Amino acid sequence: MARYADRLWEIDCLRGFAVLLMLLYHFLYDLDFFKLVDIQLGSGLILYAGRFSALLFILISGAALSISHSRALSKESAGNGAENFSKYLKRGIKLYLMGLLLTGITWIFLPEEYIVFGILHFFGVSAVLVYPFLRYGKENLFFSIFFGLLGLYLRNMTFGFSSLLWLGFTPGNFRTLDYFPVLPWFGVLLAGVFLGNFLYPEGKRQFEMPYTGKNPLIRLSSRVGQHSLFIYFIHQPLFLGFLFLSGLLNLNMPL
Repeated sequence: MARYADRLWEIDCLRGFAVLLMLLYHFLYDLDFFKLVDIQLGSGLILYAGRFSALLFILISGAALSISHSRALSKESAGNGAENFSKYLKRGIKLYLMGLLLTGITWIFLPEEYIVFGILHFFGVSAVLVYPFLRYGKENLFFSIFFGLLGLYLRNMTFGFSSLLWLGFTPGNFRTLDYFPVLPWFGVLLAGVFLGNFLYPEGKRQFEMPYTGKNPLIRLSSRVGQHSLFIYFIHQPLFLGFLFLSGLLNLNMPL
């Protein structure tokens, strides 16, 4: 077993795999959006790959939150600092502001489908909402199912207002590039919290996991997982820059 303070490589690896899958999906999305290639994104393997990458990413994020919380509590009991809400509030504000920056950028360049409440907005809000749930163990499985089913129920409904769009009450004729409402995705996050508490009590791995860090694919995925937030934030500008520099895309192209 790795030392207590060490990163859990399997968490980084799974998070990195989810990010790599997301990068592939978003690049294909860009090719289709700008009509460079005709790709059926609304069905089939590509659609499920995109949804799976988001589900896995949020699930692993929930597990990582529970592991971090458990370790902080262990340090607190040993007299090495205290676990408090302010840490989650600061992280939530940081992530939400990053989401707002993407909102502004997409509103300028893609006003008809700009991001109102994307995955960064979701992580910003959920970083605050998750705090009282981190103390629970098996109960989070129930909460996960409840929020997930409630979100799926709301998914096929539309409403005449937009003030609760962030929660999952979608207004009619709503179009956006990226939409991750609290319902049902907070349920996925809580499922990750449950798994983290179950598989890593006190923030420690309780099962045998052979280290395969010499495998180049594992190393790549783990490195991506360690820098997932930064990669997510910059990947679309990099994709668009590549398309412009390659000549596949120019400013005069009709959308």
